[in-house]
Amino acid sequence: MKKINCIFLIFISNFIYSQNNFEINLTANSYINDSLMFGAPSTRNGFGDLYTFKISPNKNVSDFGQKITMDHSVYYLKIQKENTINGFIEYPQPVSFVHLDKKNKSASSSKIFFLEKGKYKIDLPSLSNGLEINIESPTNLDYKNLQKTLEPVYVKSKKPYEMDSLISLKEKQKILGEYIKKRSDSYAALWEILNDYTLYNYHSDYLKNMKLFSTKFKENKLFKNIESRLKSESLTAIGNKIPDIYFDKQNKLMTEDFKKYSLTFIDYWSTSCAPCIKSMPEIVALHEEFKNVNFITITDENKTERMQLAKNILKKNNVTWTNFFDRNKDFQKKVNATSYPLYFLIDKDGKIIARSMGDIEEVKKKMTEYLK
Repeated sequence: MKKINCIFLIFISNFIYSQNNFEINLTANSYINDSLMFGAPSTRNGFGDLYTFKISPNKNVSDFGQKITMDHSVYYLKIQKENTINGFIEYPQPVSFVHLDKKNKSASSSKIFFLEKGKYKIDLPSLSNGLEINIESPTNLDYKNLQKTLEPVYVKSKKPYEMDSLISLKEKQKILGEYIKKRSDSYAALWEILNDYTLYNYHSDYLKNMKLFSTKFKENKLFKNIESRLKSESLTAIGNKIPDIYFDKQNKLMTEDFKKYSLTFIDYWSTSCAPCIKSMPEIVALHEEFKNVNFITITDENKTERMQLAKNILKKNNVTWTNFFDRNKDFQKKVNATSYPLYFLIDKDGKIIARSMGDIEEVKKKMTEYLK
């Protein structure tokens, strides 16, 4: 019986995989014997795992993301006269082609388009003008309709690599909400919410619009992941209490830890973040000025060599306060910490007084006002 069940599970697994396969027949004559990058666009820290598509590797295709330990899908393509790219995808995902010109030390890319299950033919000329990839698939057609609907809230850029200027995020979310009411199963609209979050930070209307998707659509994996992370940030906005954080078995940050101080300053940073390291002398100066404030750094590192590098950086900057390593990513997940440096001010009851994306002057102002 167990053997039959095992065979059945293998059959189901293979069936699901085959239903979600994609194949791209790519022609890129301008890049024969050269290389292209193909994959997800840049995204916020902690959101890379939403880009889950996999391409079958061969002598001309390699997993670049895995090689440099990125958490989202990016592949390296050695371009031939004819190129076939096969892979597996769970749900539609935004992608683009990128060419790195090593000689001129420049990069060019196609516009964003959507990869989904199916078979496609792409003829890719030069990427120098921000090429638009035209694929007649359901999500790409949906994406085109959505972009047309959103045109009134953008000022069109005259330069191919310059982003169009958003006039009003609030107005855009209103139009996007009306679009979702008509297309309550739109992956393009869901990704647009995430794109807005990436570009313009958190806005309460994102979660309002998330509620407008259909009941069935809300069951999909992508929706649940985006919603849970936006909710985490909503729950740790100004005025809410910071959750208990468990860094590892020995180290934690609990509500009672804040009771000893009228105010606590938290700096969330990483050794890969140049602005974080550059701002450390400013934070040390802030510590000298506000001696009655408790200072804590939380470092987003869990590998031994990176942790040692962090300790060296802290020592070099004469940091004498407590530092925690977010080994389990518990802090990142619970407060939806998606970029560095991220600053918090917490009162003695654990309530969040300020949450700032790298604006140390804003934090200093809030600190001064609160302590008065």
